[in-house]
Amino acid sequence: MTDAPSNGRGYALITGTGAVTPLGVGTENFWDAALHGKSGTGEITLFDPSPFPSHIAGECSDFDPVDFMSKKEARRMDRYAQLGIAAGIQAAESAGITETIQKTPERVAIVMGSGIGGLSTWEREYKILHEKGPNRVSPFLITMMVPNMAAGQLAISLGATGPTQCPVLACATGGEAIAEGLELIRRGDADVVIAGSSEAPITPLSMAGFCAIRAISTRNDEPHRASRPFDADRDGFVMSEGAGAVILESPEHAERRGAEPIAKVVGYGRTTDAYHVTAPDVEGRGVERAMRLALEDAGLSAEEIGHVNAHATSTPTGDGPETRAISRFLPHAAVSGTKSMTGHSFGAVGATEGIMCALALKHKILPPTINLEKIAEDCESLDYVTEARKVPDLGAAVSNSMGFGGHNVVVAFATIE
Repeated sequence: MTDAPSNGRGYALITGTGAVTPLGVGTENFWDAALHGKSGTGEITLFDPSPFPSHIAGECSDFDPVDFMSKKEARRMDRYAQLGIAAGIQAAESAGITETIQKTPERVAIVMGSGIGGLSTWEREYKILHEKGPNRVSPFLITMMVPNMAAGQLAISLGATGPTQCPVLACATGGEAIAEGLELIRRGDADVVIAGSSEAPITPLSMAGFCAIRAISTRNDEPHRASRPFDADRDGFVMSEGAGAVILESPEHAERRGAEPIAKVVGYGRTTDAYHVTAPDVEGRGVERAMRLALEDAGLSAEEIGHVNAHATSTPTGDGPETRAISRFLPHAAVSGTKSMTGHSFGAVGATEGIMCALALKHKILPPTINLEKIAEDCESLDYVTEARKVPDLGAAVSNSMGFGGHNVVVAFATIE
């Protein structure tokens, strides 16, 4: 079906995807909106934003949890878990792995992460504790709050009994989930892995915290233009929510059941800056090393990488160092900053951007960076994709994820020959 990468370590096939983002519910809606350069950011409706400096976010306004679970189940889950389960179910259905789960549930693993977990539940129940006393706190507080419950609930929903993991690595969580999924396939611990991440951080406390560190955009009069990676007029990221999941399969398993793969996950690199809790190393040395490690792991040369889905948060502290890293190691690659459309969904975004890479390789089209009008002086001169671009010879791509704490995860993807 496919050729193995030259390093001999093995790879995984992506045979299904699922996404819930501000650009829409479902991979097709997500991808179509991205290619048309649509923005999913707007005025916050999940709470009253008027007391805050920032009034904008990327909400999954089309999402209804009862499309994926019963009303009773939805009431007993935090929104982050609802989003993650929806993405996982979509991915499983698109890959057609229901029969596999039924026949060999122990060979189906789940790696579903979250950077924060049930923040809205925590805020609501803490308020109840102080206003009404401990006897009024929900008995579902703990199971709604902990970050591993999206993974656990998805396993219950699908009946998968293989290994289950929940990486928590801030904004690098989604990339970490895909990397760990690849390792499960390589080790032979699973034939199928549902890998992804979810986040629902649009809450008053979260907004207050990010406003306090002045990391968030206050372009309230132009929410669709607020997220602008690499642009001279950027003033911070736009918070968003969402979830993404991919089905990873061993090549042998996918071939046995006649699956049609989308792309390959061929390697990853992970590093730590050890520099600052919120800002990356100013020269981007950590993410550069992660890119190098990803290509070494994949058995690819730098010249083979045609596309970088950059972390590109639209912050002065983040964009510049990442562009310096790319300019040193992958100066020829076309660069997209898709958070310009989705906003920044923290732990979830590495999964949704991984889907972007896989679809770019399948369709030979690169998603754009919108709102990029003038390159910032602190950003390097690169081949920034500002409109969807056809690239017929696209063979490999990387997705960069950089998280608070100095975490860097880079995942390498390759096309199906």
